[in-house]
Amino acid sequence: MEDLRRGFKDEPADMPAPHEATPPEQPDKPPLDEPSGMPWAQKERSLRHGDLTNCKLRSSSNTLTDHDATDAAVSEPDSSATVLTFFRTQHSREQDEGQSLRREMKHLQTRLKEANSRADQAERAAEELERRLRSRTSGITVGVDGSSDVVAALKAENQELRTALDDARSHIFSLQPYRKDLTPNEVGQEFDDLVSGITDFVTKLIDPILDGDNTIYYVVATAKKRHAGLLRLRGYMQRHGDLIHASMFPETDIDIMVAIILRFLQDNIFHKILFGAVSGTVEVLNSVAGSMQTNVEPRRDLFALRTWRAEALNAVICSADYQRARSARIKDMTIEVAFLFKVFKKDKDFSKLCYVCQDHVVEPAVKLHEKLLTSTHHFYLDLNPYVMWNSRQELETSPDFFDDLPKLKCENILQNRKPFNVTKLNPRPTREQLYQQLVMVATVVPALLMRQVGKGSVIKDPIIVRPQQVLVAWGSREKKDKFLADGEHTLMHRLCYSHRW
Repeated sequence: MEDLRRGFKDEPADMPAPHEATPPEQPDKPPLDEPSGMPWAQKERSLRHGDLTNCKLRSSSNTLTDHDATDAAVSEPDSSATVLTFFRTQHSREQDEGQSLRREMKHLQTRLKEANSRADQAERAAEELERRLRSRTSGITVGVDGSSDVVAALKAENQELRTALDDARSHIFSLQPYRKDLTPNEVGQEFDDLVSGITDFVTKLIDPILDGDNTIYYVVATAKKRHAGLLRLRGYMQRHGDLIHASMFPETDIDIMVAIILRFLQDNIFHKILFGAVSGTVEVLNSVAGSMQTNVEPRRDLFALRTWRAEALNAVICSADYQRARSARIKDMTIEVAFLFKVFKKDKDFSKLCYVCQDHVVEPAVKLHEKLLTSTHHFYLDLNPYVMWNSRQELETSPDFFDDLPKLKCENILQNRKPFNVTKLNPRPTREQLYQQLVMVATVVPALLMRQVGKGSVIKDPIIVRPQQVLVAWGSREKKDKFLADGEHTLMHRLCYSHRW
């Protein structure tokens, strides 16, 4: 008994291979001891003949199971009750499997009927479509014989209509104005990227020099031996009074050099159409634009001129001649900018300085300038230094500085470049207090403005895309004196007045 339980629960009993098991022989006639007239015998014969398919599906598994169960029962003659329970369980399981198979057979028969029904419907639909196709084909065959001339005429008319449509499209395209709108946000972001690139270039150039006094004295001593480069830098500084004024305040070297580069780019790139690369072509465009405005009838308004000019400049920029002139002009301007800072580098490093200057200064400025020229809106740079030389060769601050304060982006050098906004001061200082406590140091970044030309000749007021950035000193007289006394002379101050050192 224990062997039987162990073989059923823990491990499967050894079973003969499928090819060795032989199904039991089915008698052709019922046994003599089973009366055929009994109801249960008739039901059994009906089950044998009616469910022959189900018996075949499970004949292999049932035969193997019955064989194993019978062997186990014979091997244990003293466990008749257990064997009886086992056979009852096995019989119940066979009944459940038989019912499941019958349900599955009914389901498959239902699906087969549905599939046959759909197949019949599809066949009838195909026959109907074939009949219609034969009908239409016969009608077309009859009509084609008599309509060859009509087809030829329709083809010719179709070709004429296509030609007319192409002409109309070309005409409509020529009437559409050239539009390449640049949003202020887009232009402002590119201008910020240009300023950031220039600031990084100057910082990497100057920081190693400003790290120690020995390095500063070495640079100043070396600059005295390079008279051409030093005189060029001094001359550029002398033309801009606010930069000379800024050199008298500590910690302004980087700001001064960034301002020098931006003013060079403004004078040589942004204030010149195509930065002088193809001056002859630009003169022709200006002449044509002037004739369109004065001689052509009807005269072109400012909006039409601006649109035409932007499209013409875009065509010039795409030309091969301009690309060649552009490369040569970029090289010349790169050498000019690098020569201003040659005093800070050894002669053997000048070539490397030129490449860095071209990649981070000149080339980005040229790309931004070209984009602004091809826009139908007018973007431009505007700079007001506010600190200038007077007739007595003295530096003085323009009264316009105090009027324009709300439009400026100010940084207070007395408070570690903290933003200074006069409109946010509480209480707001009077004009007299501003004269006494606020000092204009220098302009670092020019303002970026946009003027939009409307329909007709309407010119809208300029929009400030990026305000002008300036350095100021806001504080009491004692605070300013202490800041100047505690700080050191800037490198630019020592270079401009190197005869004193």
